[in-house]
Amino acid sequence: MNRALWTKALTDAWRQFLVSVVILTLFSWLFVWLMSLFPVGRFGILLSLLPGFVEGMLGVKLDLLASPVGQVSILYVHVITLLVCVGWALGRGSDSISGEIGRGTMDLVLSLPVWRLTVLVAPAIVTAAGSLLLAVSIQLGIWLGLACVKFDQPPALAVFLPGTINLFCMIFCFTAITTLVSSWGRDRWATIGVAGGFFIFSLIVELVARMWVNGKRLFALSFLSAFAPQQLILMPDANGHTALRYNLTLLGLGLACYVVAAVIFNRRDIPGPR
Repeated sequence: MNRALWTKALTDAWRQFLVSVVILTLFSWLFVWLMSLFPVGRFGILLSLLPGFVEGMLGVKLDLLASPVGQVSILYVHVITLLVCVGWALGRGSDSISGEIGRGTMDLVLSLPVWRLTVLVAPAIVTAAGSLLLAVSIQLGIWLGLACVKFDQPPALAVFLPGTINLFCMIFCFTAITTLVSSWGRDRWATIGVAGGFFIFSLIVELVARMWVNGKRLFALSFLSAFAPQQLILMPDANGHTALRYNLTLLGLGLACYVVAAVIFNRRDIPGPR
């Protein structure tokens, strides 16, 4: 029966996974090509026209963006990249518990001789593996782009690896947060609304913390304060301490959310579908 749960988790996720991977790979490829059309000097002139607060908003010095590495690093915080990754986290996290309850299939699953923990763990591991492959698909798209276009100073593919790892950790963390919301809910769309609202709140708080001189303490209120792929790519630590701290923060918070979700799911009553 455990095998059936794993098969079900894969069956539920593969369509969204396939679409997400294709979009991210092709968009990354396209983005690298588009950036190659901007000469470094002209791109730097364009950045110099931006107001000063943009640098605080991005958390990266604008002159660092005026390079092939800086241009391509924008991909990691592009709205399309975030929409696909956040959509994956919302879709998979909300489906694990509240989605099953809303469809009326949770009663059927729990009537079988399985542990409740297994019902949660199987989709969580499948989703984590999918999150890793989503991040890898961006690295793949960058590799394809660099192989097809020419930069004056072509960047090495390995330079973007810290950003890819940090993106995976963010997706994992937000999926866990969505699963935590799903663990006490019974309606999938309500779960998506609450978790999506939390993401927007975290984004606003993190933005305010970056732009407000006295708002540094607000970083502690947003899990996105540990999501800084451009900083890790453009301003790498000599010992990697910053990348390690950011990634462990996201992974630790994600694991804590999964543990709390498991406790709630193990103790709650399962209502019938509406």
